[in-house]
This record gives sequence, structure tokens and C-alpha cells, in this order.
Amino acid sequence: MCLKRTATPTTFAGEHKRFVREMAMTVISTPTSAPGRVYAQLPRYFRWFTEHCVLRPLDGADVPRIWRAVVQPEFRQCWSGEAPRSEREVKELARRGTTEWLQGDGYSMAVVKRQSHEFVGYVRMRSVGPTRSVWIIDWFTHPNFLGSQLAAEAITAMGDLTFAALGAHKLYAGCPDRHEPFLELLNEAGFIEVIPAGSLDQYTQQPRQSSLFEMRREDWKAIRREHTDHTGTPSLASLGTAVSHRPALQLL
Repeated sequence: MCLKRTATPTTFAGEHKRFVREMAMTVISTPTSAPGRVYAQLPRYFRWFTEHCVLRPLDGADVPRIWRAVVQPEFRQCWSGEAPRSEREVKELARRGTTEWLQGDGYSMAVVKRQSHEFVGYVRMRSVGPTRSVWIIDWFTHPNFLGSQLAAEAITAMGDLTFAALGAHKLYAGCPDRHEPFLELLNEAGFIEVIPAGSLDQYTQQPRQSSLFEMRREDWKAIRREHTDHTGTPSLASLGTAVSHRPALQLL
């Protein structure tokens, strides 16, 4: 079920960037109440563990893993944004991820299975505005895992990591129209649609090709608390570790 909030119909370069930028400018940066460590910038060799997966920095070795999936019919339906059209564009994606990571403006991470290290997909988090309290997330799910529990776990991990380790107050995610597996993922994770696909963009006067979803910090904490109360187990994505010969850091 998808709940809806009334949203100011404004948009940011692409379809929703102007809207997200305005939201970022209105957020007041306050100390997080999370008990764990909040990073001003993630360490270069940061790892985030979930029950079945590991999130680690995306690198050049992941380029062929992504590009080999292009032969599968579902490939272009596996991206929350526009799918790359060439191996060169995949390489550029990896290079951009490294640059953003070093600048602390964004983090691109491969998602792999914990035991086999099989490539599940990748996730990307980008900050918007001067306080770095509002973030945009996007992702690619390998066609072999589209609609799987591992894909859902990657989305949950992104939320836990961004709110707990980066001190985010709001997350935004775009979802192309008719990408049913991604719509289902966002709805099940608790994201709320604030701008629907097909609504009129007041700047271009054209129907929007994607929906915009929002998650607020207080809502995420309530959802994760409900998960713990219901299952008796902590969040699936509950540990972040920087691989620097230090003990694991409990973040949630």
C-alpha cells in the first residue's frame, strides 16, 4: 500500500532535483540521536554488513559484473535511474563513484552476498544542500536478483547506513514509471510517494516520467523499531565497519 503526502509540485535538474534541493535548504541540521558513530565522511574501505549481504565501495572490478548483465532482457528495468548504454558509461559510473567518495559528497557501493561474494547490485547515496542532511538514493539490482529478498535487504541497508552512519534527516528516491519491482521495494520499505509519475511538471509543462519517494528519519526509526519488536531481532542492516584493523562499530 502506498500512502501519499501532499507535496509542493516543484522539481531539481532531471525531474525532481529542484524539489529535493528546496527541501534540503529548509532542513535544520541538528545532532543525531543515534547511539552510534556518525561520520562526516566514510572511510575509504568502509564496509556495511546485513544479514546476508555486504556493502563495500564500488570499484573497477565491478564494471564487467554490471556490463555482462546487459544481455538479459530485464537489464534496463533494473535501474532506478537511466541504465548505462555502453561499457564506457559503466566505467564512468565507477570513476564518478570514487571521486564522490573522496570528496564526501556521495557513496557508491557494490552489494555482494556475504558467503559467496556473488554480485547482487549496487547502491548510491548523494548529499543535497550544504548541511548534508538530505540525501538522494539510487540503485541497480542485477537481473538475477530482481524482486528477491536480497534486493529488499539492499534498500533497507541503504536506509540504515544513511540515517545511522551519515546522520541523514531525509532520503529521496526516484522510481521510473511502471518499474513494478522497485515500486514494491520502496513501498515495503516504508517510503512515501510525494510526487507521482504522470503528474504535470510546472517547469516543463510535461508529464513526469518517474515518481519521487521520501523517507524521514523519525519514520525510519519507527519502522525499524517495529521490525525489532515484531521479530525480536535487530535491524537486518545493523553493523557498519571500517576495515582498518579496528573492532566493528555498532551503529544501530
